[in-house]
Amino acid sequence: MRTKPLPKRSPSGALIVLGLLSQAPQHGYGLYQRICIELEGLWHIEMNRLYALLEELSQAGLIQGRDEQEAGHPVRRVFQPTAKGRRHFEAWLRAPSSTMQEMRVDFPVKLFFAMARGLEATHKLLVAQREACRAQMDRLSDQRRALASRSACHSLVYDFRARQIQAAIKWLEACQRQHQRIPARPLPRRPKNKIVQIEELKSR
Repeated sequence: MRTKPLPKRSPSGALIVLGLLSQAPQHGYGLYQRICIELEGLWHIEMNRLYALLEELSQAGLIQGRDEQEAGHPVRRVFQPTAKGRRHFEAWLRAPSSTMQEMRVDFPVKLFFAMARGLEATHKLLVAQREACRAQMDRLSDQRRALASRSACHSLVYDFRARQIQAAIKWLEACQRQHQRIPARPLPRRPKNKIVQIEELKSR
């Protein structure tokens, strides 16, 4: 039985984790479960690497943790981003991918976050990425003209790259036409602590 290939690991993994924690504070294992379910096919990280990444983000002052305990469960450390961590994530989310490799690896996850916020955020992301791809196309055209006489191989390779960018632009334009028909994805909600639920019932 063939197994599905895992998505490429993104160098923006820390920012993706910050984005997920911005949606809802989470302990390490719960965060890993979210990644496996909600980002399946978009992004993947091994569990041991995720825990190491959480420690790195904590040491960098991008997330902070607090211990929480529910009845019948061991103490778990729940993480949420600091103000600094949120700024880092927002800057990454707004910035379009500057290369086709970045777009293939990072843009699907950016689209996931934008769609969770609604139509306006999705529209802004799609427009910014389309303009970035057009700028890439202009730069590639200049390079192609400068190296046109070098060899037939160079010409073919530049044609291949140009077709990739053109395909990306067409896809982004199709997304823009369709995104208004795609409902916004609701943000995940963490279950309330059982003790809190009991206190709320008592107060009624």
